Amino acid sequence: MYGFLSHIRLRFPVTYSQRHLQLCSIRLNWKHGPIGLASIRNRKGCLFKPIKSVLNDKWSGINDYEAAESARTLLDRLFEQTQKLEEQMTGELHLDQDVQLGLNLQVLETDLQAALTALKKKEECLQEAERVVLLENNKLNRTKEELELREREIVASCSKYDKLGEELKEANLKLASQASLIEDLKLRVKERDQEISAAQNGLSLKEEEMGRMTKDLENKIQEASYIDSELKLKAQLLNEANDVMRKQEIELQELREAVREKEVQLQDSHAQKKLGEEKLKAAEAALEKQAREWLLAQDELKKLGEEAAIRVKESNETVEDFKRVKLLLDSVRSELVSSQQSLASSRKKMEEQEQLLTQQLAELAEQRESLVSYMESLKQAQIEVDGERVKLRVAEAEKKEVESDLAMEKELVKELQEELNKERASLKQAVQDKSLLQERLDQKGTEFREITALLCVKESELMDAKLEIQHLKSEKASLEVALKEKDLELSNARKMLEDVNQEIADLKMLLDSKETQLVQATNMLRDKDENVLIMQNELNNTKLKASEAETVVERILKLTETLVSSTKVEDINSLRVPDEMGNEPLQLLWETPDEFRWRQKQLEKELELTKESLKTKEMEVLAAERALTVKDEELKMTLARMDAKEREFKKVREELNDDANDLQRLYALAQERIGDKSMGDLAIEKLRLEAAQLEVEAATNALNKLAEMSRQLLNEAGLSLEVDNDIPVLPNNFAIEDNEVFREVKTEIARLSALTEELVRGVGVVPVNPHT
Repeated sequence: MYGFLSHIRLRFPVTYSQRHLQLCSIRLNWKHGPIGLASIRNRKGCLFKPIKSVLNDKWSGINDYEAAESARTLLDRLFEQTQKLEEQMTGELHLDQDVQLGLNLQVLETDLQAALTALKKKEECLQEAERVVLLENNKLNRTKEELELREREIVASCSKYDKLGEELKEANLKLASQASLIEDLKLRVKERDQEISAAQNGLSLKEEEMGRMTKDLENKIQEASYIDSELKLKAQLLNEANDVMRKQEIELQELREAVREKEVQLQDSHAQKKLGEEKLKAAEAALEKQAREWLLAQDELKKLGEEAAIRVKESNETVEDFKRVKLLLDSVRSELVSSQQSLASSRKKMEEQEQLLTQQLAELAEQRESLVSYMESLKQAQIEVDGERVKLRVAEAEKKEVESDLAMEKELVKELQEELNKERASLKQAVQDKSLLQERLDQKGTEFREITALLCVKESELMDAKLEIQHLKSEKASLEVALKEKDLELSNARKMLEDVNQEIADLKMLLDSKETQLVQATNMLRDKDENVLIMQNELNNTKLKASEAETVVERILKLTETLVSSTKVEDINSLRVPDEMGNEPLQLLWETPDEFRWRQKQLEKELELTKESLKTKEMEVLAAERALTVKDEELKMTLARMDAKEREFKKVREELNDDANDLQRLYALAQERIGDKSMGDLAIEKLRLEAAQLEVEAATNALNKLAEMSRQLLNEAGLSLEVDNDIPVLPNNFAIEDNEVFREVKTEIARLSALTEELVRGVGVVPVNPHT
């Protein structure tokens, strides 16, 4: 009920009573006095002015309730009927029109009565709202009086606080003096503790040293016995090693003699090898000589054969000589074969001897390596024996030193034992002094604790007083700030609503410009589609022409090949024909190839021209294909941008829905938190929140329109893709304009969100982030 009253109070200004009196006077004139047409004409302006002012006097950012809407509908009907009456009264008057005027006046009277009843109800609600405002003013006065009382209490508590501070200063001085005394005592106790701990540490160290010395003595005695046993073992090992060394020296001498014998055998084998090689060389030289003689004999036989062909008659005499020569040749051949076999056998023997020599050399190398390693091991063993002898001498010297050290350490142990007894007596005295000082410290500590307890009590009292003062000051400041904020909230809300209305108008202008740009873009896409179709038709024509040219060229090549083959056959036949055929066919044969060459050159030139034309057309086709691929890529980029923009629109829409939900939550939180505020303030805040919700809804509608426009663009792009696969891309200027418009829309959305946040802050409620 209070919210409805405050709503009516805000909707109708103070001038409502005057307008109500005017309407009442009109109603009385309609009831009691006869209504004339002339009087209605004269009073037309004064009758409609208050109705128009009531209709026009409304606050733009407040949502309407059911009662207010009913009153407005009644007043709208009344205004329409009065306009109809005015139109009818301007024309010519007839009897049937008078009847209609009477009926209209009756309807007007009933509407006026209903409007007056609604206005009376509103007037009652306004009076109740004024009463509520008076009650709130009384509450504010009471709060001011309470603040004054609290200020007086704060002054009294400040005086108490000053007194307590002085008392605390005095107590702190006393505590400081006592603390200095306690610190001196603590220092003395610490010094004594340090002395006692140092003495105890010294004793413990000396005891540890005594234990170590005894352990060292025992260890050294054990080491001496162990060294004696080791020395005996090493002496035995040395004797055994000397025996082994002697045996190894004897074996080495035997091995050296065997090596010398094998070296002598190797030298003998090398000498035999050299003799065999010399024999082989001599046999090879003899074979070469025999081969040369055999070749000379063959040459002579050839010469004899030639002479035999010329001198057939003298063949009987030379047959015997020829047989003799053949026998000689056969004997030479047999000798050559036998010499070759002997050479092969001698070579095999030489190879076998070489293998044996290599094996013997490898064995000698192995024996040498074993001898070298054996000699090295002997040297190392001798070195080890010498080292062990030196170690034995060193161990004997160390044994003597250890025995002398043991005697010295026994004397030191006796002296340390005497010092320990003296220090134990001094420790007992120091412990007694420490116990006395500890008793004094305990007494002083109890006194100090009592004083600190008193100080803590006084400090707690001071802190309570400070907290009360701060609490009272904060309450006073919060009340003053709340009073100032309530005065500024209405003016800020009105300014914000005006800014929001202006921004909504700017958004509408942007949407109109977007629609025009979309229309331009669709026209551009259609033009580009037509150009692409034309280009494709041209490409198909060029491809057909190129295929026809290729077929023609292939035919020409086949004809040229057939002509060339026919001319070659004719040339061969003409060469085989004898000279008796005359000169006329030869002249014809010489004339036909020239004509054929001339024709062939012409055909080659035509082929080159067709090839060049085909190359140019292919280059044009490639350029067109590249342009189409570039345009395809640009289209893909624009489609990707449109998808990204649509995603951003969806995100913004979701954020706006989240903002609307947050506003509802904030309104619920405001209703829960603000329990002490008056119902009039709650109604104002509720109306502000509703105005903010209306602004958010307007922004969401604008965004929905933008999203629909982007979808239309995408659908048009999809239709153009179905018409032809190769689609050109939108121009870069349009993409740049689209980006600029999208940036403007983003800025407008950011402004709307900032305005909603400011409205929520003006209400005094902390917003809840939906993302957290």
